[in-house]
Amino acid sequence: MKIYPDLSIIFIGHVDHGKTTLAKALTGKWLDTYKEEQQKGITIRLGYIDFSIYKDPTKEGYEAYTTQPCEGCEEIRKISLVDAPGHESLIMVMLSGAALVDAAVLVVAANEGIMPQTIEHLKAAEIMGIKHFIVAQNKIDLVTKEQAIKNYEEIKKLIDTYIIPISAIHNVNIDALLYYLTKIPLPKKEENKDPLMVVARSFDVNKPGTDPKKLVGGVLGGSLKQGKLKVGDEIEIRPGIKIENKWQPIYTEITSIRQGNYFVDTALPRGTLAIGTTLDPFLTREDNLAGQVVGYPDKLPPMWDKIEIEYSLFEKAVGTEEKVNPPKKGDKLLVGGLSIISPALVIESKKDRLYLKLSKPLVLNENDRIVLAGKINGRWRIIGYGYLKGGNEYKL
Repeated sequence: MKIYPDLSIIFIGHVDHGKTTLAKALTGKWLDTYKEEQQKGITIRLGYIDFSIYKDPTKEGYEAYTTQPCEGCEEIRKISLVDAPGHESLIMVMLSGAALVDAAVLVVAANEGIMPQTIEHLKAAEIMGIKHFIVAQNKIDLVTKEQAIKNYEEIKKLIDTYIIPISAIHNVNIDALLYYLTKIPLPKKEENKDPLMVVARSFDVNKPGTDPKKLVGGVLGGSLKQGKLKVGDEIEIRPGIKIENKWQPIYTEITSIRQGNYFVDTALPRGTLAIGTTLDPFLTREDNLAGQVVGYPDKLPPMWDKIEIEYSLFEKAVGTEEKVNPPKKGDKLLVGGLSIISPALVIESKKDRLYLKLSKPLVLNENDRIVLAGKINGRWRIIGYGYLKGGNEYKL
């Protein structure tokens, strides 16, 4: 029985194409846990859960692959699954999810085909450095064979990878999808470097009315990109919280680590995890610390409040037909690095360089990748990407 996940994947794609239904088909659980999500029928925040893939030696082909433990079955892969919002207004939430993972499953509904957010999510995942993709062609039960084949060919033009026709709601071909998930190359993680965790969620796990003497500290959820973390470690959280217009890192101690379904003493850079801390749970409630970076004190990348980036723009804003114009002085952008998203003001623009003033410091090393989004017709759209080349380190 595996304790640590082998890799992490994200479900991406257009809203209502069946990402969350597919997550339930694989894990047996709905990841839409917030009332607002359930009422609207869409994913708003990142959801994540672990599941295992087993191989039954008594069966042949795809039918041998299942997520249900069985006598004599071999657990061949354990996966952390992140479910990202598909709604166009939530693209930056999806970006922070892409910072957590090793591979992506692009979900395309056969009855609707490739939609703007299908392309936007795929491009965003590529920008974030994801190299391994599988396509789940969902809702094949709603179309004719001819329509399914036509949609399949359209997907093939968009991305050259495995395309598995499925019906998530009826559990059709889920075993084939499981087989191809076992073929994703396992990532090489650097366990000997200083730890670097990106925070995608934060929680107060105490129930209302809990006796103050029994309150437990705040919980951080996310992914350890490198290094190890142990129970008892002192950690720093950057950029921290803003007090009187100044960002101040937070220092705390790890009291527990949950990786997958198990509490462990040591976190490894595999899959998603949650760490308990001595923080006041008020600080972590309702994702207040989402978008932070965690590591050992004074061992994290620098905090930047002004950055110089070498950048490239797309011809059109991703997911639209709108032409992208080079940003000019005074323009407002959104920039993303690791899981931190910050509003930015263009203070100078050159041919291939942008100089930006940030509302929230980014925590990055030089040459780290940055995503650029601009406002197109009232919506934030990805317009390009760049690499950090310098700037002004935030003075603590």
